[in-house]
Formats: sequence, structure tokens, C-alpha cells
Amino acid sequence: MVATAGHKTCRPVAVDVVLPTSTLARSPSLDGGVYPAIERLHRSFGCELIQEAGILLRLPQVVMATAQTLLHRFYYRKSLRQFDAFRVAVSCFFLAAKVEEAPKRIDDVVRVFYATFRRRKWKRATVLIDVGFSIDEVTAHPHKYVLYYVKVLDGSPELARQAWGFINDSLRRDLCVRYKIRVTPCAAIFLASRFQKVALPEDHPPWYSLFDVEKTQLYAVSVAIMELYKQEKIEWLEPLTETNPYAVDECPVVKDVPGQEQEKVERGVDKDKETSAAKQASAAGGTMGGRVLGVAAVEAADARAATPTDESLR
Repeated sequence: MVATAGHKTCRPVAVDVVLPTSTLARSPSLDGGVYPAIERLHRSFGCELIQEAGILLRLPQVVMATAQTLLHRFYYRKSLRQFDAFRVAVSCFFLAAKVEEAPKRIDDVVRVFYATFRRRKWKRATVLIDVGFSIDEVTAHPHKYVLYYVKVLDGSPELARQAWGFINDSLRRDLCVRYKIRVTPCAAIFLASRFQKVALPEDHPPWYSLFDVEKTQLYAVSVAIMELYKQEKIEWLEPLTETNPYAVDECPVVKDVPGQEQEKVERGVDKDKETSAAKQASAAGGTMGGRVLGVAAVEAADARAATPTDESLR
């Protein structure tokens, strides 16, 4: 274990974005009559859309992480009764790509989300200025700290890889606005160590106290992450808005588009890329099976990287 002489804790400087308890207790959706369990489903659905779009467009994981953080913060200002998860996911994704300096043309983003809409919807027969945050608050992600923590603990690359995957999956919950940013990396390392049967130092003080994390927080976040794997895969969720913009009886066809553009819209994205990425995501969905959703996402986003590095999130 790396020595930390003269320091009570060992952690990099973090920008925390924890919301007040009063805000977390009553979201606008709850005030609008949406049960918390239903709200969690729609948040998770929006985050899955973002992750899938990022894979298809081959963007770095930091873009998806920022977009999902934006989505969670947005729904503590606005209700699902006003803004459905699909459209908010598109907006957050487009904004996050610009923030993280990996911008994509709006027609590319729309095309990918439209392809996702067609596949998910038919498998079954506002501008984000008002969110109230500074942009620095949504670009600090636990990914930036997990590799450092694993190094401090003398962990293996396999431990780092699986912990990274747990962090990717954790973005589907609003943990980013409930807990200090250092808690989620510790929970991810804790879960990865359990799955790999790696013992972490439990003497006095225990390993997580090195990063100023309490045991109750560690367990609470770990339980929240594991609950994700009990949830069935969400193909499509109808919006909770008063009018349903997606209520059509049959799969829509884009008309009056020039030949080449028509083909692009119909195809959505390159079929081989889409099929390959979708298979990786669905193969890992809902079960551990030696890999978690986040690991598949990282590998699909950059197959050349043997392990995630700090550079992948700058």
C-alpha cells in the first residue's frame, strides 16, 4: 500500500455536486404524481439511450458520463410530466459532446437517436439552460479517481477494469448528486474486489477511510449499483407528459428527403457498427456474466485500449 505520511486521507481534489437534502427529498416529478420507482426507471432509460448513442458514435466515455449527470440534475429542476426522457437524453448528449470538446453534428446525433427510437419503440407492437449549475460541476466524474484509488491500494489492472465498469453502470442512478464524488469509486472498488475475491485492508483504519469515505456510504452506494442488475432491460418507456409525441400506430417513414440522405436516415448508422455495439451492450445487460455493462461500453468505445487510463477522461 502506498504510504501517506503526514496526511489523514489520500485523495485528489474533487468537485462535488451533491444537491441539498430538501431538493433530493422531493423532485418535481414526485410533486407531479410520479412514484419514485417510476422516476428511477425513466432516468435509467434516458441514461441507457445516452450510453448506447455514445457507443454508436464512438465517443469517449467522459461524454456519456457528463450527459448522464446533466440528465439527473435536470430532473431535479423539471418534471417527467413536462419533459420526456428520450428528448432530454438527446439534448443532454448533444450538450455534453460540446462541453467535453468532442462535438458531433446535430444531424448525426438525431440520426443515431432516431435509429434507436425505431429499434426500441417498434420492438414492441426546453433548452437545458434552466438546470441551475455551473459546467464545472458536471464534468467531474468518479472515473477520474478510481484508477488513482486502485493504484494507492496496489490493485491489479483487472480490479481497475471491473471497478471502471461498475462506475459506468452507476451513472444510471442519481448517485452523482446524492454522494460526494469520492464515494462511488470506493463502492466500485469494493464490489470489484468481492467479485474477484481480492482482499482489501480492513485493519485500523480500514482502506475506505483513507479516502474519507464512511462505511454506511460505501454500503449504500454498493447496494444501489447492485440493484441495477436486478432490473429488466428497458426497451422503451412511454413518456409521462400530457401529450405523447411518440403515439403513432406504425413505424414512421421519413419522406421528402433526397435519395442519399433518405438512405442515411433509414439506416440510422452503419449497420455493422450498430449490430456489433448493440450485441455487446445487450449481451452484458442485466447479468454480470464475468463482465458488466460498463466494461462492454468502454471496450466498444475504444477497442484498442487494454485498460482505461486517465487520458480517456483527460
